[in-house]
Amino acid sequence: MSVTQILKIARREYLARVRSRAFIFMTVMIPAFLGAYMFVLLALFSSSGGDDLRVALLDTGTGLTDALADHLANINRPTVEVTERVVVPDDSDTARARFSEAVRQETLDGYVLLRKNPDIVARASYYARETGNPALLRELELAVESTVLDELLVDTEVDVEQIRALQRSDLDTVTVSDEGEEEGGFETAFASTLGLGMLLYMSVIINGQGMAMAIVEEKSSRLIEVILGAVTATEFMTGKILGVLGSGLTQLAVWVGVTLVGLLYVLLTMSIGAELAGFDLSAALSLELIFYFSIFFALGYFLYSVFFAAVAATCTSTEELGQAMFAAMLPLIVAFLSTFYVLTNPSTVATRVLSLLPPFTPLVMLARVNVLTPPLWEVWLGIALLVLGIVVAGWLAAKIFRYALLMHGKRPTLPDLLSVMRAT
Repeated sequence: MSVTQILKIARREYLARVRSRAFIFMTVMIPAFLGAYMFVLLALFSSSGGDDLRVALLDTGTGLTDALADHLANINRPTVEVTERVVVPDDSDTARARFSEAVRQETLDGYVLLRKNPDIVARASYYARETGNPALLRELELAVESTVLDELLVDTEVDVEQIRALQRSDLDTVTVSDEGEEEGGFETAFASTLGLGMLLYMSVIINGQGMAMAIVEEKSSRLIEVILGAVTATEFMTGKILGVLGSGLTQLAVWVGVTLVGLLYVLLTMSIGAELAGFDLSAALSLELIFYFSIFFALGYFLYSVFFAAVAATCTSTEELGQAMFAAMLPLIVAFLSTFYVLTNPSTVATRVLSLLPPFTPLVMLARVNVLTPPLWEVWLGIALLVLGIVVAGWLAAKIFRYALLMHGKRPTLPDLLSVMRAT
């Protein structure tokens, strides 16, 4: 196997991909689209409120409507306007009919129904056209809780403000490891693992499918017969994969660079800059995590690209490729879905076993490193097994490549491929 020939093919594949309109479009438009989407969301969240929320208060006898109205008046985003306070005999459909009709006619945004409760004084229900805003629902919930607390603690010596502060308090999480203590816990690890995993997933899917399509097109146009007159099938496959790996790393570098610029410079100039000023980027993307991600990205990208190349070699048309592509994507999809289990169960036996299986190692071991750093020997054992898996997968894929690359008309079956691998 000639290294020079492999590098020539890799260079040709790399230049062909990075100069294509599809590559340029995906490389530029994905960060541009995500950036625009993020800025729009941030602008909406940082805007000074919105339209007033028009609500009515219905009371079945608790006597808490005035107190609840006072608490609702303290909500700023959006401001809540209490249009009516009504005492109703019960909470039946008949008692609520007029207000439900007003909601349907859009003359009222919603209404709160207070019911007596022997255990906690009162319970509340919110009826509205739109009930999908979690921030607003949380504000309404806190207003109801504060109203009930005021009633429960009246004529007692308990400090109501302390109780309200307790309601809004969060549980701080600190991860303790051999490297020390690190604040942030699950939320930070989940966000960074999901983001880095998506980078690998998107890069492999986009470029792997492009490489597979190019192989099938070269087969169907008989161009592959000319190419194989100068190089071997193994050299051709290896060069293809290295070229795709190079284009993927180029694309990743652009995406990461744009993301860092956006986080470090652009967002801090917006109206929420003061809120983001305390954001610790190093807590989400440590040097250790970036180091291991670089290793797992390169090795995982190579392994998954071998799967795409082997599947593409067995197809004789783009229609067959579309049907067979799921087989190449399946290991990556399962590995990505496995990370959700690993993030919440980082030290179980199942997690440790999955992280050492080459098709799962790139994403599962990355999640383990990010959530609860495993022993160093396990990490490097996973890397060694991943390298061994690439060698074995490449050796088997090369046999499939040599056998199926020049086949036309009839797609080889799985028994055919297994017999070829046993024979060679």
